[in-house]
Amino acid sequence: MQFFKTTLIGGLVFLVPVVIILAVFGKAFTIMVAVSKPLSVLLPVENVGGVALVNILALLGVGLVCFIAGMVAKSRLAKKVYQSLDHALLAIPGYAFIKQSFTPVLARFDDNAQIGFEIERLGNGQVVVYLPGAPNPWSGSIVYITNDRVTELDLSVSQTIGNIRHLGRGSAQFENQL
Repeated sequence: MQFFKTTLIGGLVFLVPVVIILAVFGKAFTIMVAVSKPLSVLLPVENVGGVALVNILALLGVGLVCFIAGMVAKSRLAKKVYQSLDHALLAIPGYAFIKQSFTPVLARFDDNAQIGFEIERLGNGQVVVYLPGAPNPWSGSIVYITNDRVTELDLSVSQTIGNIRHLGRGSAQFENQL
């Protein structure tokens, strides 16, 4: 069942951007066909190699718009807007987990341990660990502990979050790591 679930989610994650790109491209092409029709009337040729001149002009128009968008995206202003937007999105629960690949870890304390995510390692031997709450992993606390108390887990972020949401149920599947 886990294989089916992860394969289905993986397919969805792959297909969603493809569908969005195709939909945007299709809409842009439709708009460019409408813009190209008056231009094609001015030209003496209707077809080039069996392809309607309107379609060729529309494809060239979409390509030109993409090129201009790429040039704009390289500008300082666009980078500043992107950084502002990215910073604003960090307030959305889960965005940081998607954007950055946090490492699932087991943080050991005196007589217990807790699953968390390694955020970064400091130069003084401390590790910044985010300890998510259960069942809501989007709120929790930050601890600074020595690196000898942190063990990397061989789990994906989604497996770790699933374990937290299920209040630890199903931990037997990776008990050899705990």
